[in-house]
Amino acid sequence: MNLIIIFVIVMILALLAIASFRISWSVYMHSKCSFETDKKEVALTFDDGPERENILPLLELLDRRCVKATFFFIGKFVKDNKDIVSKIYNAGHKIGVHSYSHSSLFPFYSLKRIAKELYETKLLLQECINEKVTLFRPPFGVTNPTIAYAVYRVGLESVGWNIRSLDTVTESDDKIVARIERALKPGSIILLHSHLNGVTRRTEMVLDMIEKNGYKVVGL
Repeated sequence: MNLIIIFVIVMILALLAIASFRISWSVYMHSKCSFETDKKEVALTFDDGPERENILPLLELLDRRCVKATFFFIGKFVKDNKDIVSKIYNAGHKIGVHSYSHSSLFPFYSLKRIAKELYETKLLLQECINEKVTLFRPPFGVTNPTIAYAVYRVGLESVGWNIRSLDTVTESDDKIVARIERALKPGSIILLHSHLNGVTRRTEMVLDMIEKNGYKVVGL
């Protein structure tokens, strides 16, 4: 009996650990990973900005294609790029918090430190757009009880995805587009990264593929 209990405990702990890396499971907090629609609509989201070299051409592309996206920004980059944040928001895109440091150790920080990162980034963004910021995307998509409570305390809502482009893993635009196309379905939330070289070219290929399949990009 003792061995059975130990086995069950180990399995539960293993599942909880795996759940930390599965944002779509919403085990520790609810994360919006898709949206309800009966139309062929999807949403584009971009992480890890803002920076100037790649995001400004991307913004021009989105404006030219009349596409609205959601950007999740890192606080330490916002400080020197407040004008870009304002420009993106004024162009009709949504803005969200992506922590202040985006450190690989972020999931292991104390409640106080996580809440401080979220709150400071939220304030920075609100200074840029003069509006309340409510959206949050966990760095690396990792969640746990500490992050969940910090998100609640700071008054944010978690947004995940159900199509991960893996654009940080491969430089092949064709592979990225094909991966997104295979997973495409109504209500999908697509994850891309705005700071990567080639993001504008890559995004245009994604937009062309979405239109070819009869889909439309809508805002969250």
